[in-house]
Amino acid sequence: GGVWAGGFILPHHISFHHKEEKRRRTRRSMGDQKHLLPITLGRLASHLNSLSNKDKVIKIVQYTAQAIQHYAFDDFKTDPRARRINTLFWSLVLHRKLFRYMNSLSDLVTIHRLVNQLKSHDSSETTTDKVDTALLLAKTCTFFVFWLLDNAVYLSMGKIVDFDGSSSAMLSFKLWLFANVINLIRNVRRYVKEKRDEKISGEEKSLDLELTISKDIADIVVALGFSKMAGPHISWGQIGIAGVLSAVLHLYLKWPRGRMKRSTLRVKHE
Repeated sequence: GGVWAGGFILPHHISFHHKEEKRRRTRRSMGDQKHLLPITLGRLASHLNSLSNKDKVIKIVQYTAQAIQHYAFDDFKTDPRARRINTLFWSLVLHRKLFRYMNSLSDLVTIHRLVNQLKSHDSSETTTDKVDTALLLAKTCTFFVFWLLDNAVYLSMGKIVDFDGSSSAMLSFKLWLFANVINLIRNVRRYVKEKRDEKISGEEKSLDLELTISKDIADIVVALGFSKMAGPHISWGQIGIAGVLSAVLHLYLKWPRGRMKRSTLRVKHE
């Protein structure tokens, strides 16, 4: 007697060992898998103390105001509440630019590191995926120029320097769009590659990649809207909704992870 497997009849003792090995691999993958840590006041405070995460909290308020302005007051622009919401929105636009001031320095460090990785012939320093590194480098270079223009727009909006930053703003939006498209291509490629290679061992890690791709798409919608490259097809309110979604996904994806204790693992037997 035996078990049918892939066109062959396997003896029962081979089938048994095959199942045991599969269970062991499942236990190992679940043990290595990182999971969201429970919400505590300390973790929440630490999470929101990050400058990037603070920016995303303000981004949620900013883009919520934008969506409300479009869907609730688009036909009532003279309403005092509409004016207050409009003032809130543009005030937060300006304040968020201050949060992100000199982000180009961080990108410059990353560019230097990635260029060295691509040029390196040392097997211990050479990256395993040159294409992924090249895509990351292209995205980072684009963001580097975007931040420089964004900082210039901030100086113009804050009346710190006397020049019209509107043309720089439109170019920066187009660069932002280009960077997000590159990031989407990179993350989709990572997702397909990891699925193909069966490197995604659990549902949560797969979900994180899917949510990262969703965030990329939301950022592309926002950039398309602000850059006017989609014409009238993306409304002010849709930009607001996409911006809120992107910020919420960022905060979720940056929440601290930890490994499950093996004592808590449960493997469902066949």
